[in-house]
This record gives sequence, C-alpha cells and structure tokens, in this order.
Amino acid sequence: MRNEKSDSTSHYQVPLPLTTNRKVWMFMLLIFAILCFVIMILFYFSELFIILLFGLCIIALLNKAILIFNKYTSKYTRKQRHVLALVSVFVLFTLVFYFTITQLSNLSELLFDLSGLHLLILQGTRLLADMSSVLPDSIVSSALDFFDSVINSIFLYLRSFLSQALFYILAIILLYPIMFSMYFRDRQRIKKIIYDAVPKRFEAEFEYTASSILTQSNNFFVAKIMESIGIAIISSIGFYLIGLPGWLFLGILAGLLNNVPYIGPAIATIPPVVIGLVISWKVALLAALVCLIAQIVDNIYLVPFMISNKVSVNPFTTVILILVFSQLYSALGMILSIPIYIICKIILVESYKLLIQLFPEPQQ
Repeated sequence: MRNEKSDSTSHYQVPLPLTTNRKVWMFMLLIFAILCFVIMILFYFSELFIILLFGLCIIALLNKAILIFNKYTSKYTRKQRHVLALVSVFVLFTLVFYFTITQLSNLSELLFDLSGLHLLILQGTRLLADMSSVLPDSIVSSALDFFDSVINSIFLYLRSFLSQALFYILAIILLYPIMFSMYFRDRQRIKKIIYDAVPKRFEAEFEYTASSILTQSNNFFVAKIMESIGIAIISSIGFYLIGLPGWLFLGILAGLLNNVPYIGPAIATIPPVVIGLVISWKVALLAALVCLIAQIVDNIYLVPFMISNKVSVNPFTTVILILVFSQLYSALGMILSIPIYIICKIILVESYKLLIQLFPEPQQ
C-alpha cells in the first residue's frame, strides 16, 4: 500500500511512458467522457452543487479548526477539552450575533438617510439637463435609454438575488444538519462501504487516488478560504477606519467575491463605493483605495504564499481553464475550474498508470 502522506505534486513530475496499446487509449477516452458527463450533471444542478460545495468547504474548515484545537489542548483532560470547545463555540456565536445586529442597524440607518446620495443624483440630473440643451436630441435620448436599462437591470438582479438567497437559506437549513451528521458520525462507515465495493486487485491504486484527490482538494479549498478570510479582514479593518457603515458585511462580501477570478474584485468594489457616496465622495474614494490595497496584498503575499505553494498549476493552463469554464458555466465555472482540473488530472494520471499495467505493450 502506498504512503498516503506522499507528495502528489512531486508524484506527477515523473514522466510517464506513452503506450501504443489501443485498449489503453480506448479506456482513457471512456474515462474522460465519464468525467465530462459528471461535470455537466453537476453544473446542470448548479444551485444544489453550490450548496453542497459550500458545505464541504465548511467541513474542511471545521476539520482544520479541530486539528488546531486538539493540538493546543492535548495537555487537558477530555472533559476540560469539551468545556473549552463549548465555551469557544458560545463566544464565537455571541460575537457573530452581536456584529450582525450592529451591522444591520448601521445599514438600516444609512438606508433611511440617503440625503448624500440624493444630492449627488440631483447634481447629476442638473448636469444632464444642462448637457441636453447643448447635445443633439438623439444622443440625449440614447443616454436616457441607457440609464433606464441599467436601472431596470439592477432591479431585476436584486429581485432574482433575493429569490435565490431564500432558496439557499432554506436548502442550507434542510441539508447541512444531515451533511454534518453523516460526515462527523458516519464517515468511517461510509468510507468502509466505498472501499469494500472496490476489487481487492485495485485497492491500493484506488486508495492512493482517493487520498490524492482529498489532499489536493482540501489544500486548495483551505488555501482559498484562508485567502478569503485575509481579504475580508483587510477590507473590514479598512472600511472600519474610514467610517463606512456595514464595514463587516462589506469586508466579508469582498472576501467571498475575491474567489471569482478577474471580475470578482471589481464587483466587490461597487457596494462600498456606492455606500461611501451616500456619505461623501471622499469616503467613496477611500473605500476604493481600501479595495485596491486589499488586492495588492492578495497578489503580492496571499496568492504566491498560500495558493501557489498548495497547488502546482501552470499559469498559462490556469488562464485557459478559467476562460473555457467561464464560457461554459459562467462565474461558477471560473471559481471551480482549477479544483476540477486538479481532480480530473489525478484520476486520468492514475487511471493511465493502472491501464498500462493491465494492458502492457504488445511483444514485437
């Protein structure tokens, strides 16, 4: 049996001999077609896929937190550790509840007082009115149509966002207790059922492949979660220092949207700038500056040291994958392109190794 703790990235650096056996390539084509079919099915049920994936990320984060907790509390008795765990969970939920209430209160007060934004809208309206007396009627009409379409699109997006948010909240309430109980209570039994279904002949290869997939996926998602937390902390502190209402929510939103390549950070800049405009244009500029600083820290420190060290993927391959998956599956495809590539690569490489053993080169 292979060592589960071996480095799978170095494992792939060993060049594999190319076979001329047709059976190997026929089976490889079949495995590739099955993987494509599974990916299509997952993205077809994208809402359920997002919920399950987010739950798996939470489980990975909980596993990491449990390991850290056990490491620093190993000297205590089991009863003392249980008490410490309960106290930690209680303090965490209390802090989350407190910050949620205060942030909602600040945002509600801001929504009731839109005088700053109203003043900017009036100034813009006056500017358009002055321009309409100079510009041709066709240009003015096109500009008004453009603003109408933008406003209608915003309201349609907000309506769909609210309906999807309600669906996600309901699905999380129904599914997550079952997911977490199955993982933390029955994971060993489920693992045994899966391993018992694998033929003994392929047990070692299956165990190594499963271990590699879990290790690489866990490394990637934990690194992305830590990157999101880092962006959220930097943004939240910056928004708090400039006096932006809802600083915590906006910081968390910046951390979440940072997972969407290229367009995510730009989208995350819009809410704090708009809320900053309600107060003054100076606050809006400072909010944009905070977002820029967070992205500079992300690209200089977080990505090279937290993502690149965890997952070895060629930069050119990364760009191609993101572009292709964005065309096929939009924003969700951009987010999941790298982990899907990692999993498929492990499965295809290990399948090829097994197949060239099962179907050796024909004797000349």
